[in-house]
Amino acid sequence: MKLKHFLSIAALLVSMGLGIQTASAQGVLQNEEEPDRWRSTLYVYLWAISMDGTAAIGGNEVEIDSSFSDLLDVLDAAISVRFESHKGRWGYFLDGMYTKLNPKENTPIGEVSLDVKNFIGEAGGVYHFNRTVQGIFGLRYQDMSLDLNLPGTTVGGDENWLDGFIGIRLVPVRTDKWYVWLRGDVGGGDSDTVWNGVVGAGYRFNNRWTLAGAYRTLSNNVEQGGFKWDVDYSGLGIALGYTFQ
Repeated sequence: MKLKHFLSIAALLVSMGLGIQTASAQGVLQNEEEPDRWRSTLYVYLWAISMDGTAAIGGNEVEIDSSFSDLLDVLDAAISVRFESHKGRWGYFLDGMYTKLNPKENTPIGEVSLDVKNFIGEAGGVYHFNRTVQGIFGLRYQDMSLDLNLPGTTVGGDENWLDGFIGIRLVPVRTDKWYVWLRGDVGGGDSDTVWNGVVGAGYRFNNRWTLAGAYRTLSNNVEQGGFKWDVDYSGLGIALGYTFQ
């Protein structure tokens, strides 16, 4: 059994679920047109990442160096959505991701498989200082279940952690159709430290539909007993958004 291979896939799962947190600026732009109304946008997204770092399960530590293409062969199910709403100077967002993976491998003792289920949720608020600068704050919850299926037995466990974060979002470029934004935040809690940086751009087809892309880097560092997650993720993401009128 190649523990490094299985842990690398599990790491890809977690990073994919963190979302690109893209087109938040779309709701900001529309909110400025009618500041006394709530303007809400729902996004579906995908983040294709590479990663580098160290992970451990049950005290078994491995180095991780994986690409997004490694994930596709073992993906059973995935859903990623984000909801954001703004009115006046205030806004809020909800972000959720569920993924299920089932990597398998033939070994001298028979087939060995790993059932990986992961949920990541994020909730927070936004305050608009002006047209360009917004403050952001919130909580990020992660839960990962790993079941290792061996011939005749199954072993596994569940790990979860909660972190708070605070940061800033800038929208330095905006036209009727295009906008560019940057986001940076830092936090901690169950993690020792976690920081996140995003730069992206979006295109408004009309008042309802938006397509956005971003490059994101996220660094996470959590240790709980024999579980360790000290991995940096980075890569391009894409999102499609629909605004409710």
